[in-house]
Amino acid sequence: MHLGIHSKSLSSGSIEEAFRLASQSGAEGVELAYATTQEARPLRRWEEHARMVSALARESGRAVPSLNLSCLCNAPSLIGTGEMIDSAVEFVTAAISAAQAMGTSVVLLPFFGKNTIEVERELQKAGDALARLIEPAEEAGVILGVESTLNFDQQRFLLDHLGHSDSVRICLDIGDALSHKFDAPTGIRELGGDHIVEVHLKDVRVSEGAPPDFNVALGEGNVDFRAVAQALNAVGFDKWAVLETPPGLDPLAAAKANLQYAREALAPPR
Repeated sequence: MHLGIHSKSLSSGSIEEAFRLASQSGAEGVELAYATTQEARPLRRWEEHARMVSALARESGRAVPSLNLSCLCNAPSLIGTGEMIDSAVEFVTAAISAAQAMGTSVVLLPFFGKNTIEVERELQKAGDALARLIEPAEEAGVILGVESTLNFDQQRFLLDHLGHSDSVRICLDIGDALSHKFDAPTGIRELGGDHIVEVHLKDVRVSEGAPPDFNVALGEGNVDFRAVAQALNAVGFDKWAVLETPPGLDPLAAAKANLQYAREALAPPR
């Protein structure tokens, strides 16, 4: 299993700074997040952006496990009107080309915020949109990682709907699962290692009557990371686990501490 870190866990600024801090922290890779329209714009002119990212990865000795298209959550991008979906599919297709040029194997499609799947009609629209993206993903050798608030039965239904294409897999966020009262270790075993392309590691403090608090370091919330590790080992998961942890006042120190916790918690039993 490889340990990476989300770029926003390192820096709210430039990609260059994220790679520099990742190298200093000891993370093996940087998941690049494109959270706003402005941040996502370079993916539409992907050739130049891919060259820059590839150079930074080379210079820092870090991999780029995935491109996180969190900007999709600012609108019902893949579940809204036909025009919205057409635009989103075009953007994701460009991101797939960028990922291929960077040597990045995963493009993450988050279904949160305004892009959250809440009713059957939206699940159908999301499935149809993903079906349109399978061919460009297959041609590029890129996997689409679906990250959502769907329960595990719904996630399996979505994969069934897409014919279990090798180009569509699940990105499982451990903290988000707990915040929605899903049992992540059970979900890992039910989905199986082949259907999970990436795991997001974050902790969350949950208490009755209060919203989930994600502003906690690993080990300070209610996630049972040992149970998660046992489930990942049981299904033979050997891909990327990416930290999505709060940067705090000192992002480098926070990253080092969270990475150390993750290494110890996820270490296979001796």
